Amino acid sequence: MSTLPPVPEPSLPTPAVTSSSTLTFGGYSGAPGALQGETFLRRAIAKIIDMVPHFGASYAGGFLFSTIVLAASAGHLPRQWIINLRQPAISPFVFALLGSLLMEAIQEGVHGSTLGKVCLGMVVVQEDGTPCRFGPALIRSAAYFIDSFFFGLIAYFQMEKTPQEQRYGDQWAHTVVCNRRDAPAESLRGPGRFVVGFVLACMADAAMAMTGLLFKMLV
Repeated sequence: MSTLPPVPEPSLPTPAVTSSSTLTFGGYSGAPGALQGETFLRRAIAKIIDMVPHFGASYAGGFLFSTIVLAASAGHLPRQWIINLRQPAISPFVFALLGSLLMEAIQEGVHGSTLGKVCLGMVVVQEDGTPCRFGPALIRSAAYFIDSFFFGLIAYFQMEKTPQEQRYGDQWAHTVVCNRRDAPAESLRGPGRFVVGFVLACMADAAMAMTGLLFKMLV
């Protein structure tokens, strides 16, 4: 009596192992918290450098304003205008602050860096590594008036608490100031955009200076 050979059990197909991939930007994972922020000292130096074009734009705005007013009045200004211009007023100071705010926000919104940050090799990006947008740039620039209290001590102590050296403005705008070498390559903008942003920023700053003088002269 012959026996039948054993029937092999059917083998189940082995499921393919799939690996999850994360979208990367030039080696950067895009995860918030992965970028290393710049220190308070380097950012303070960049801010000092940024004061040079700010004062230059303010001076140019004042010179242009004087030229236009003198040309429009044929060199004969009303006596009350002369009195108002000679008296101390807060309006030029307020508009000068607004001009510095716009100058920084425009440059960072267009290029990601102000002149000072370019000189020190820094750039502002969003926490996920994407380029800084104008809205967040405006928020972080406006918050500087809070961060700069007590000669910047507010910003310094807040930056010490965060791993990415974020001041209040950075936290509210979800931005990080990092070294350009550490930023995702796709988030960096070229020199052409910097020139455009710098020119627009200087024009906005000068316009604010002229508005402050106009307000002082007429009110």
